[in-house]
Amino acid sequence: MKKHLLLFVLLTIAAQTFAQVMGNYGVQKQQEVQQQQNYPRNNYFQNQPQFRSVARPANILDNNQLEISINALSNQKAESYVAIFAMLQVGKTADETNTLLNARLDGFLSELKNLGIPANDIYVDMVNFLPKYEYDVSKKLFSKKTYTEIPKGFELQKNIHIRYTTPALLDRIVTAAARQEIYDIVKVDYFVKDSDKVYSQLRDAAFEYLATIKSQYRKAGIGIDSAYVITGENAWVTYPINQYESYQVFSTQRLDNDEKNNAVINSADKPVSRFYNAVPANDYDIVINPEILEPAVQFSYNLIVRFTLPERKPSVRTEVKKEFILVTPTGEVKSLKIE
Repeated sequence: MKKHLLLFVLLTIAAQTFAQVMGNYGVQKQQEVQQQQNYPRNNYFQNQPQFRSVARPANILDNNQLEISINALSNQKAESYVAIFAMLQVGKTADETNTLLNARLDGFLSELKNLGIPANDIYVDMVNFLPKYEYDVSKKLFSKKTYTEIPKGFELQKNIHIRYTTPALLDRIVTAAARQEIYDIVKVDYFVKDSDKVYSQLRDAAFEYLATIKSQYRKAGIGIDSAYVITGENAWVTYPINQYESYQVFSTQRLDNDEKNNAVINSADKPVSRFYNAVPANDYDIVINPEILEPAVQFSYNLIVRFTLPERKPSVRTEVKKEFILVTPTGEVKSLKIE
């Protein structure tokens, strides 16, 4: 009995450890897959990523064709970044609104200068300058209420684009923005200067991989060197801004039916977490810089090569005809018919 109890405890600890390593996002996705198996398929589950534990099936083409598809991925650290902050200011008059916003903007630009960011790495974008209205209510004798829009003030918005090369600097930029009551960071763009070099590296790696495959086919007795070949390729890039996902995981108390009756249940707001979810390497044959510590720019390259092999000619049976010839002592040649 003690042995069985000890085994149960160890299995429980192992299960808890596995869940911790999996992470909360993995737990949520696993629950969604389980729900998908238990409930009818709908649009929500069709849009969710599915876990795949087996390889994709291979395809056999007709007409003596062999097709090889090679996927290559390159994870590249960004060489520069551009953060965009939005500033919004309201005021009673146009002059007051512009003066208040420029005072905050000048303070922010001064702090950016102290952080070592040059003026040519900062761009101020004028977004909009709009009047705001409110309704004035008036009621006349023997008539209903009348609502009339009248000017209330003005709203001014400017965006500040800031270029920097050190990721850790963004923390200090955000702090400087907060001191000027700028709390809206719109987005951060990532840039890799020599993207052509990255694609060339991916293409070279894909063709080297293809040469290895052809060599292995040759060793197996399948000659594809003399085949008619056509190729196709495609390339694309994924930026971190498109790879952030949100999830919500929480543990809540379940109430029995008796407890639910005549009870007011106030649910707490559940926090929503976000994280960078890089393009996984599952479907790639080649991965350059596979380890990702910080969000990266991910370049993908696909090469498809189709070999059309020569048609196999049917074997031709050769018939051998035998003919017997008799040469007489006098030198006369006679054909003998022997059945």
